[in-house]
Amino acid sequence: MSIARFPFWRVVPKHGSSQRSGEFILPVMPPATAGPDGAPHIMGGVALAAIVDAMQLDSELPLLWAHVQFLGPTQHAEELVLQVEQCGGGQAVAQYAASAHVNARPTHRASGALGYREPYEQALFARMPEVVGPDDATPVEISHSSPGGLPDQFEYRVALHDERRGTHAVWTRSRADFAIDAGWLAIISDLFLGAHPASRGGSSLDAMFRFVQGADPGWVLSVTEFAAFERGTVHGSARHFAEDGRLLAISSQTGVLPRIPRGDLG
Repeated sequence: MSIARFPFWRVVPKHGSSQRSGEFILPVMPPATAGPDGAPHIMGGVALAAIVDAMQLDSELPLLWAHVQFLGPTQHAEELVLQVEQCGGGQAVAQYAASAHVNARPTHRASGALGYREPYEQALFARMPEVVGPDDATPVEISHSSPGGLPDQFEYRVALHDERRGTHAVWTRSRADFAIDAGWLAIISDLFLGAHPASRGGSSLDAMFRFVQGADPGWVLSVTEFAAFERGTVHGSARHFAEDGRLLAISSQTGVLPRIPRGDLG
């Protein structure tokens, strides 16, 4: 098992750190990819995390939310080229538009907002459901990727699975003890299609990610609720909690269901 020691979703300025052109590059390393031997692709959550990183670097502000559309395949990509641009906002919040390309071919289109307004007082209304903790949850190995790919980068333990109701709760933790920041949570949020046997092996059309707050390295509980399977697609949402019960992020997706579901995670 190969574990990345550096956050593999971090981008670098395309024209050097001294120039703010809004152009960035994600060098694609194995931990950023999923898929079988011979056909690795950039995991959608990693692409979203890279877009978030680029917007935060360009704006020098923390993320509020980001939305991405997945436009085209990314198999065998060596780098993802990103363009971000502020397109609106005011004194407290910056609105952004972004796009990503592989070999000059559009692969992602995104938007987001970053910033904060002070003073503020935090109020968390969402409550973590009562499920077993990570020590008592069921470990699962995800093997549908090349060695050193994204599944090798985290531990995955199922706390609740109710296929009939479309509810799934899973604990995940970075094997490298990465901080639980907006990028890492964006990656975790893209485990959405793995939360129901009928959706495994499908492909995401879009992802919405709303960042509340980060946390120190540790376990994250992602509670997914599928809303509907309709016209060959799946709609659903998730909430992500720290081990102490604090809400960290909210996400949602629409995905295309596979013609032949993968079924198990192993």
